[in-house]
Amino acid sequence: MAQITLKKLAELSGLSIRTVSRVLKNQAYVVPEKRELVLKLAEQYHYLPNMAARNLRLQKKSFVGILSSNFQTEVFLQKVNDLERRLFSAGCYPILGRPDNFSTDFRKMMRDWSGVMDYVVVFELPSPVSGEDLLEFPLDFIFVDRETPADHHSLLIDRGSGVCEAIKHLIRNGRRRILHCGGHESRKEGIQRAFDEIGTAEGARRMFLESPSEFRDGYSQGPAILQRNPDAVFFDTDRMAAGFLKFAMERNIAIPGKIAVVGFDDDLICRMSAPSLSSVAHPIAEINTEIVSILTSPRKEKICKTFPTRFILRESC
Repeated sequence: MAQITLKKLAELSGLSIRTVSRVLKNQAYVVPEKRELVLKLAEQYHYLPNMAARNLRLQKKSFVGILSSNFQTEVFLQKVNDLERRLFSAGCYPILGRPDNFSTDFRKMMRDWSGVMDYVVVFELPSPVSGEDLLEFPLDFIFVDRETPADHHSLLIDRGSGVCEAIKHLIRNGRRRILHCGGHESRKEGIQRAFDEIGTAEGARRMFLESPSEFRDGYSQGPAILQRNPDAVFFDTDRMAAGFLKFAMERNIAIPGKIAVVGFDDDLICRMSAPSLSSVAHPIAEINTEIVSILTSPRKEKICKTFPTRFILRESC
């Protein structure tokens, strides 16, 4: 069914466009009977108070969708907050969506957003999508750090680059027994890259302790870490590294004197811990700058870029 207009609502109600508009904006000076009639017709014909129509007249859509099934991690909130700030500066307004189910929530959300916006930034979905899944929606999708269907913008993160930089820093500063605590493949790849480039030549030894990546895991793995006698530990997350820092503090283990410590994500805890935690940071500003560039540029080609992470040196190593 075609989208009903304000003019059509006025015709159906027998009222003026001005009166119908006043009702829909919840303004005063409309008698209750007329207000009730307009609202009933608006509900019956699924009228949307139409920013989409306004945008169409102006040939501009200022809303941008931000889509993720997970808004919980600190690093993700950093990404969204930075993106919102950049969108506001560019005259765009974010609408956040959290679909818990792809087949129902996602499709309904995209149908509701169609016509209101041109672009949707996708951080995370409940399940993978294909190009065919997106054909029914008149939207351009910008996929961030995810598998990307063909014909859509793709902004990826090379997590291994910053990990490689961190491990090479440890080796160059005399650390030779380096333990990786965690298990993420991207971290393993970055560590391997560092050993391929300088680690073997410098006589460094790589060790691994598989573990979940929460604060409690960094703390509880303390005895197992000490048993391996490392002089440096790379943790898959800052949360996990902070747990180990607490374990070390309680036992008067000198950080970084006895053991250097590096985390991943550059969470706020890195600057609040004692000693402050060295970490590998996501390319938040770089990716969000690219997103705004895509939104505001007249160019039509699809952008596919990969952004490196970076090592941030603090007191823990």
